Amino acid sequence: MVVVGLEDAIGVRASGGFANLLAREIMNTYQPPGGSLQDAFEWLNRNTVFRLDTYRAGGRLVRDEEGSKAFYLIARECPVRQILYLEDLPAGRSLCRIMCSYLERLLAGRLGGRYRVEPVRAGPNACLLRGVVLSGSPPPDDLEVRSSPPSRDEYLRLLHEMLSTMLHGLARALYMTLAGNPAMSYRAGKSYGRQVGAAILAEGYEASSLGEAVEIMNQGLHGMVRVRLEGERLVLEKSVFHKIVEREKIEHPEFIHRTVQGFIAGVLEILLGRRIELRSTGEERVYQVMQL
Repeated sequence: MVVVGLEDAIGVRASGGFANLLAREIMNTYQPPGGSLQDAFEWLNRNTVFRLDTYRAGGRLVRDEEGSKAFYLIARECPVRQILYLEDLPAGRSLCRIMCSYLERLLAGRLGGRYRVEPVRAGPNACLLRGVVLSGSPPPDDLEVRSSPPSRDEYLRLLHEMLSTMLHGLARALYMTLAGNPAMSYRAGKSYGRQVGAAILAEGYEASSLGEAVEIMNQGLHGMVRVRLEGERLVLEKSVFHKIVEREKIEHPEFIHRTVQGFIAGVLEILLGRRIELRSTGEERVYQVMQL
């Protein structure tokens, strides 16, 4: 929600800086031991959700393409693949950029150069990643990596660990990207909320009042977020995001809280067909509804 909304709110190019910051935060926790690229990829395949294989065509890993050295990896799994499919999001945007930026840092740390990694094909079972050498040495041509699928329990454990790390990094990266101003988090949340509201609207729901819109939203979000209308104020009764922030003791929680606030405003705005803003009050999880 935060990443996609931020991309829409400030643009793909500007959100690229945020993606790089978040990748750096992930690297601080998931720094593979060992000195070789082979060691690093094998460690990733054992200790993270990543499942990466090297891809060869004509028996070679590294090839000349458009005046540059290029190589390919098959990403059979990564921390964001399931999010893309569950949320029906296009591949290759900010979520993918975070993962690719992480791999670029890994390559730079092992090979000492500069690299660009990007998805060139996304499929239901794997993604094909293209790596380009911007400077320095290419991966050794004898690099051979083969992953094996994790068990369901192992996958869920590793995914939970990585998403927890990403959430901690997310709040810090937001703080640095937005210069300590949580108002942009509200805009990001609202942008994504509009998308979710449109999806709910497409299912045939229609609201003629704020009360009806709240009921439709609560039903459409399936318990992810639930609010109660009291006059012209909304009371946040449930938010899985707030619960995660509290459980994980996230630094700068106000950025996540403001994102959720904007998300609710965006959903209601689409369901009602008019501009909705939620203003903070002196009470925690209570918002003043502004119908403009």
